[in-house]
Amino acid sequence: MFGPLFNTQNESQPGRRYMAWIDGVGAWLILTGEKVSVGRVTGGMGLLAKSGDEDEADLALMANMSRRHASLERVEEDYLITPHSRVSVYGRPVDRQTMLPDDCEVTLGDSVRIGFSVPTPLSASARLTFQSNHRPRTSVDGVVLMADTCLLGNGPENHICCPSWSTSVVLARTENGLAARSREPLFVDGKLAQGLAAVESGQVITTGQYRFRLEALN
Repeated sequence: MFGPLFNTQNESQPGRRYMAWIDGVGAWLILTGEKVSVGRVTGGMGLLAKSGDEDEADLALMANMSRRHASLERVEEDYLITPHSRVSVYGRPVDRQTMLPDDCEVTLGDSVRIGFSVPTPLSASARLTFQSNHRPRTSVDGVVLMADTCLLGNGPENHICCPSWSTSVVLARTENGLAARSREPLFVDGKLAQGLAAVESGQVITTGQYRFRLEALN
């Protein structure tokens, strides 16, 4: 429903990582890279490995699995998984690069279970949810693999479900980072935003009675 409001973004932009801290909902990790590695936590106490750190996966979980267990890659509107260690999709072992269905469960090793879905055909962004009790060092409620937009709202088409919200917010990728827009009045750090409003790290986005904060991780 929001697709016509935005221009397509530069897919060659380096991947950036953000946390969305949403009142009454929780914390969601947003990854904008076209290729994301998944593996175990290897050291340090940060939420994620530093940008360019070759020792830890982009999404590192506290789990008994390989350091870089698998890779997820977005190719246009499709997602491919490449196993580097034992991986199953729908309980079936995967031993080569495989296209993921729009709604499936991926098992890494013996017990790490991750739900994968593409909630809406209007965006190539995907959602990862934790089906087992394995999380990064700092617990998050889910992960968005962000292509062009990330939708927040109470309907099933949203990447981040906010059950109590009566309106929706769209985050869009720009050359300078993320921007936000809503059909309702939207405020960034208390200032009324006009159109597609740029959001800097640490700023609070408010619409109606709902608010969240974005933090850039690299």
